[in-house]
Parts: sequence; C-alpha cells; structure tokens
Amino acid sequence: MNILVWGLCAAALLGAAPARAQVDSVRARTLPGRQVAEKAYNAGLASFTAQNYPAALASFNQAVAAKPDFAPAYANRAATRLALKNYPAAVADYDQALKLEPGAYAHYFGRAQAHEAAGQGPEAVADYGAALKANPGYAPAWYNRGVLRFEQSEYQAARDDFDAAVKADPSYAYAYHDRASANLQLANWAAAVQDYSKALALQPTLLPALLNRAAAERRTNQLPEALRDYDAYLAQKTDNALAFSNRGNARFENKDYAGAVADFDRAVALDAKYAYAWNNRAAAELKLEQYDKANADATEALRLNPKYAEAYLNRGHAREMLRQADEACQDWRQAAALGLPQGNDYAAAAGCAGDAAEAPAAK
Repeated sequence: MNILVWGLCAAALLGAAPARAQVDSVRARTLPGRQVAEKAYNAGLASFTAQNYPAALASFNQAVAAKPDFAPAYANRAATRLALKNYPAAVADYDQALKLEPGAYAHYFGRAQAHEAAGQGPEAVADYGAALKANPGYAPAWYNRGVLRFEQSEYQAARDDFDAAVKADPSYAYAYHDRASANLQLANWAAAVQDYSKALALQPTLLPALLNRAAAERRTNQLPEALRDYDAYLAQKTDNALAFSNRGNARFENKDYAGAVADFDRAVALDAKYAYAWNNRAAAELKLEQYDKANADATEALRLNPKYAEAYLNRGHAREMLRQADEACQDWRQAAALGLPQGNDYAAAAGCAGDAAEAPAAK
C-alpha cells in the first residue's frame, strides 16, 4: 500500500529551529502540540518507507496523541497496521480518518484493502465503490474491485471493472491481464489473446501472461503460437508442473506424442501428486502403443483421485489392448458411472456383459 504524503517535510521542520543552541534545547522539550504531531508524523513516514513498521506505528501513535484531529496520521497509522496485519485496528483508523475527512477516496480505498485482507469481501467491494464514487478516475480501485468480483465468479462485472481500470490508466498491465482472464471465462478467446498481448507489451516480465495467452491461443486454434508461448515461459521458469502439463497437452494436440510424454514426465517429477499429468501421460502412451505404461499411469492417477472418470476410460483402453477384457469393461462402466457416457459406448462396442452404467444426474 502507498502511504499518504502530507504535511511539512522533516527537513523543513528541523530547519525551522532557532539559531541559538541554548534556546533550541529548551524549545525542543516544549514544542506545541501541532509541531510535535508533525515531527512525529514525518518520522512515521520515514520509518514506513524504510519498512520499519513498529517504529512507524510508534511515531503515528505519538502524532495522534498530540493532535487528535490529525486525519492523515490516522490514515497512515491504518496503513502501518495493515502492513502489520492488524486488520481490525486498520479499519478502525480508517473509520476515524473518514470522520475527520468525509468522502476522501484514499481512505475508502485503504479501508477496502483492510477489509479485503481480513476476508471481508462484501465490505471491501462497498468501499472500493465508495472510493470510485469519490474519484472515478482511480484505476487501482476499479482493478481491485474487479479482482474481488472475478474471485466470486462474477466474470462480466469483473471485466467491466477491468475495462474501467484500463480506461483510467492505459499503462495498467495487470488490468489488461486480468481483463483477458475474465474474457477467457466468458469464452471471448480472441479478446483474451489481445489483452494478454497488451499486458506483455507493457510488462514483458509478466510471465503468467505467456502461460495464459497460450491457453487462449489453443482455444482459437493457434497451436503454433501457443507452443511458442509455452516454450518462452518454460525457458524462464522450469519449476511449474502446470506449465509442463499444459505444453504436454498442446504437444498432444499437435500429434507430438513423444514430446507430450516428455512434458508429462517433467510435470510428475515436479509434483508426484498431480493426477491430471499422470492420466494425460497415459493418454499419450496409448497413442505410442505403450500399453503397460499407460495402464500403470492411469492406475496411479486413480490412486490419487479415485473419482477420475477420464483415468478409468484410459485405463480401460490400455487393459483392452493388454487383453484384460473383464477389467477393461469394469473401467469403462465406472467411467460412465462417474459422468462419461462414452464409457458405456466403449463397453457396448467391446461386447461387455451387463447393463450400461447410469450416469449421475446433472446438478
């Protein structure tokens, strides 16, 4: 959080001291309340900037004790308490700042951040709204409210907020990025690609935009572009199992099954509990006719997630090719029971005995 700057600078206050040391020594002990408050306030600003939050808190305490109507001191003490994760106290200080300076958008914004940090989403949304009513051109409030709405799956409302954020600040890379993510959720794939590209143009080091743009490019059948983005991301960050798994999926779609297996290898090496990667490696191994490996990988995916319908489907295919007909039938029926009706189709085509499994009712 940016701390508010207010009042005289520390250098100006110190420079105002009388020339005679003897007189200055006396006056330093008898400063009027306002000057004590401003000196303490400026000391608090300096400590906050240095990230010495306990010292900043002590200085702001002194400032409000000396001058109880010092609104910026309450606001900056609130910011300090927010940094110290004392959220109720931060909210209380913002309350006091707003009593002294009604309608100040910065105080509403700060209180919204405190509510958000405390997990009080509705209160935070309301305060971001109040900040925007006071200052409609304040991009961070549009952005932060958009993030909260996105987290509540209110994707259209989130996109509207991100729209307003980039209109208020056309250089706001994160707002373009998150508007792209809202567009992804709204199936506006081409718009998502454009926004991720804009975010990267503004901030080339924003690596998640590469990963997310690749996902959008796959949706728009831009597979070569997606693979380039995955390559660019993984050239810079090699510890992300999801990225390897996603590139593996893109390679699978590109019929590069050996390359897909290599990526899923990396994914499970990074995260041995990643059931999705185990199952997808099984799918690629099926394409390579490595049926024993596919059977083993699908089994591991099911050990990690016993309700993984796709893994039952893939293991059924592997077991069919391994001439384990009864086991294959059981797996396909289980896939259908878990919501994949094509499991029944495979079972019927293979002449499996028994009735088709009943898929779960839609919720």
